[in-house]
Amino acid sequence: MSLHTIIPGTLFAATGWLRADARSVSWIPPGLPGFLPVSAYALRDGAEWMVVDTGLPVHWPAIEAALAQTLAGTTRRRMINTRREQDCMANLRALVAAFGITEVPYVGVLNPLDLAGMIEADEAHARIEAMAPVRAIRIEVGQAVELGRLRLEPLRVQLRLLATNWFYEHTTRTLFTSESFGFLTRAAPGEALVRAPNEAPIAAADIARMLSAKFDWLIGVDPAPILADLDAIFAARRVDRLCPCYGCVIEGAAAVAQAHARMREAIAMLAARRKPPIDLPLFAKETA
Repeated sequence: MSLHTIIPGTLFAATGWLRADARSVSWIPPGLPGFLPVSAYALRDGAEWMVVDTGLPVHWPAIEAALAQTLAGTTRRRMINTRREQDCMANLRALVAAFGITEVPYVGVLNPLDLAGMIEADEAHARIEAMAPVRAIRIEVGQAVELGRLRLEPLRVQLRLLATNWFYEHTTRTLFTSESFGFLTRAAPGEALVRAPNEAPIAAADIARMLSAKFDWLIGVDPAPILADLDAIFAARRVDRLCPCYGCVIEGAAAVAQAHARMREAIAMLAARRKPPIDLPLFAKETA
């Protein structure tokens, strides 16, 4: 089944699966077991419906069929993404066509020095507006998006790649973490997306291995600002579940606390490593 009910009537995941193999996905480290889930989440309350991230085009038929099961009785349909990258928004056009999405809130950049983010924000706005009658609605970090009784708050975090935001939903106490915390795989496609409380403890070494491929910028950095930012996010909010776009859902306050603690350890592990030497092109070596 590609549809997973996380909170009955409120939160669902439409999920496809990737073999956890570095030969097929460049940022998956060698030796990762099983299959990695890739999810688009649907939030709904009454007539309000919103998709968080779109999933991958290769999974679109399954995602479309799964999301269609969550639509009944909804009239206002929107979509929001955690990252302006293809794996989080490539199915946007298909979502608009299939489900009549008319609004796409997206997060602007507060830091004027983040030039790459500013350029990507303008590009995202142009692409969305080109799909009229869809409206692109720019929001800022901390400006909550109302969804019936639900409130989705965008967060700018340090544990990220460029143009990434997390979203915290206040009523369900759900944190959508984009590709962060996306380290739990399954032995086979279609197994339970939500991690059960009695499963094996999360290991910091496993998180560090996963981060080392896509978040390699963590290697050799000063971890203090990243850890302080991460701690502040969890201290200010009660989080009952983590919903990454990759990997299994981590359910329950105790499991979230464990994942937070192990993530801190994993970041510290990577920070303690020496940065690999930069292999300069031959002409640069000659002129150095």
